[in-house]
Amino acid sequence: MSSDEKPENASEQEPVEIEEEVPEPPPHGRIPPKEEEPPATGTEQPATMTLADLSVYDTLRFMVSLLSQQAWLRLGLQVVPGKAEPEPDLPQARVAIDSLEAVIRQLEPHCETSEKQELETLLGNLRINYVKKAG
Repeated sequence: MSSDEKPENASEQEPVEIEEEVPEPPPHGRIPPKEEEPPATGTEQPATMTLADLSVYDTLRFMVSLLSQQAWLRLGLQVVPGKAEPEPDLPQARVAIDSLEAVIRQLEPHCETSEKQELETLLGNLRINYVKKAG
């Protein structure tokens, strides 16, 4: 049979239209994962975290970050976001540095040696800069 010839029953068959349901895209523009995909490996961060998701030591590390940032800002060595010039406030810098020391003392027994050294270096740098500014 050549390519131009039709089988005998071909003229009797009507073309069949296949209707495939196409789902609407989600409103946020992301395609949701298929159900057969393997579960997450656990390395992804949850969309939102609460304090219940953090250990006390993670919270202390977060406090170290906040207090050290406040100390640098209050020493006038960093510019407060939204301001044009540094705004030193040595009494507040002192409170931030002293509070940071207390937090570090609680955290140190639960840190690796390298993290302990980083924390001590941070605290030492803040103290030296406080003395220079207050002097």
